[in-house]
Amino acid sequence: MRKTLFSQIIYWVILACLVTLLQSCIDAYDPGTPLNANLLVVSGLVTNLDENQTISLSRSRSTTDSGTISIPIRRATVSVLVNGITPVTLLEGQPGIYSFPADFRGQAGSTYQLRFRTEEGTAYESSVETMAPVAPIQKTYDQFNPQGPKKTADGQNVPANDIYIDFQDPANERNFYLWRWHLYEMQQWCATCQQGRYIVVDVGPVSSGPIDVIGCVRDTTLSTFIQFDYPCRSLCWDIFYNTDIDIFSDVYANGQSQIGHKVASIPIYQRDPALIVVEQLSLSPNAYRYYKLFADQVQNTGTLADSPPAPISGNIKNLANSSENVIGYFSAASAAVSHHKITRQDVTTGLFQGLFYAINGRSPRLESSLPGSSTYGGSVASALCIPGRTRTDQLPPGWNDK
Repeated sequence: MRKTLFSQIIYWVILACLVTLLQSCIDAYDPGTPLNANLLVVSGLVTNLDENQTISLSRSRSTTDSGTISIPIRRATVSVLVNGITPVTLLEGQPGIYSFPADFRGQAGSTYQLRFRTEEGTAYESSVETMAPVAPIQKTYDQFNPQGPKKTADGQNVPANDIYIDFQDPANERNFYLWRWHLYEMQQWCATCQQGRYIVVDVGPVSSGPIDVIGCVRDTTLSTFIQFDYPCRSLCWDIFYNTDIDIFSDVYANGQSQIGHKVASIPIYQRDPALIVVEQLSLSPNAYRYYKLFADQVQNTGTLADSPPAPISGNIKNLANSSENVIGYFSAASAAVSHHKITRQDVTTGLFQGLFYAINGRSPRLESSLPGSSTYGGSVASALCIPGRTRTDQLPPGWNDK
């Protein structure tokens, strides 16, 4: 549930390569292709959003012994050429993740081209992508669905909030859309210790001074299978990202109002409110064709009677060896953003065991009260909400909007 759209694309592409042993993008199946092929994987999307933007470079090696191994490409020289004139240098922060300058934002009408050189000296280059403008989202709303897409272990449907948007497609131009979203759900449990206890030392004054967070400390007196769970010290939200490919071409609907386009179906695991951020992005015609081909392969291949899918080459080429199959697509897209609060006031049915249970498949377990435990929250230590890509302790933008 936490993989991004583009990491999900990479996952399925590499899985397809592992299963079908293919030589190139959309060529016929070739059983002579070596199983341990080394594939370069590129993931990157330039937008006009006010956020940190990155390019991901890795190599994925598929073998019969170890499955798929993804290795980040370190110490590459990476840049993006803007409007064919201005190079923007990206710097490696995390292994294989290259970041634009903090103040970089894409602009509609501008062109972008990815260029990079590996540490070994191999040079790669993408096609030139033009960032097209995008229509705004006019309305975002939700509807309670007692028969959501998820099922429990006993086969019962988990109810859902179906999310819809309205927008006006511009007339007299071709438009290609991609939707993605991320969801904020309130989380009450912030740490789990396996064969250990979560230790927080209150430096003082008690409950008002600084604290020293030691975290999980192993306790050999406990069974190796025992897990203790610790409530959050403050408000905390888990962040979930869509994993499907939702695209649309206006070829048969040019200039028409689009009412009730469904962008998400959010399982309801708890009655607490949530917030969804919907992004409507414009794609270039070539980027749309890439995602459409990929979505068709994933959706139409799943039985032994189906033709095996081929790994889909994107728009990145090895300048010295055009036959190398580079996986992934570098694109540029304007984005229209809508924040929608899901109040869940219309939820009427369902068994709500909480977000912790939905993620872990069990109920939280508190440790017994011990002498010397943190005084915060009584005799049970509480854990910090540690921010990251999938968790935040900051109020989500739009959370208090009506």
